[in-house]
Amino acid sequence: MSSSSPQDEATYTDFQPPPPPDQQPYHHYPQNNPAAYPAPGPQPAERVYQPANQVVRESDYGGAHAESRYSSYMDADGNIIERRQQVYHDSNLERANIRYWASTVVYFLLGVVEVILGLRWLFRLLGANTDNNFISFLYGISHPFVAPFNGIFNDQTLGRQGVFEFSTLIAMLVYALLAWGVVSVINLVMRPTPGSTDSTFTTRRRQM
Repeated sequence: MSSSSPQDEATYTDFQPPPPPDQQPYHHYPQNNPAAYPAPGPQPAERVYQPANQVVRESDYGGAHAESRYSSYMDADGNIIERRQQVYHDSNLERANIRYWASTVVYFLLGVVEVILGLRWLFRLLGANTDNNFISFLYGISHPFVAPFNGIFNDQTLGRQGVFEFSTLIAMLVYALLAWGVVSVINLVMRPTPGSTDSTFTTRRRQM
């Protein structure tokens, strides 16, 4: 029985040894490609969540309107989300605010005019020196308010320079009456509207 020698064994001239691990080719999977890393198991279907419960309650009484809203729904994590909102609007209160500010402005302007005319009447009565800058400015700014009433009554001279001006007193009285009339008109126009009806509406929606 003959034994084969190493020279008789088959030789493979095209055989190449495997490269070291650090030189082996690396297969890169892009991160923005979801198919490169498929998730194990079946994927759940996407669910759309609708409001599960919604209640709207409205109430009207005269010039007041109240509204209450309540809604609840389930989010994607299974949490119950509740939301409440209440709105109250009173038109009578809005009218009262407008009436208050308009009356305040009218009375403020009346107060400024009355102070100017009162100082004019006092300094004219005491015979103040018209060469003084303040007196000259006061007479100049108050003259347009007094001019329409000059000549109704004759002004009385007191002493050497003092003058009792009836026109200034008449102007003060007329402007006070005008301001009172304007405020009365504002109160009439912006008066509160009395409530004659009371109604309440409730709307409920449930998700089955």
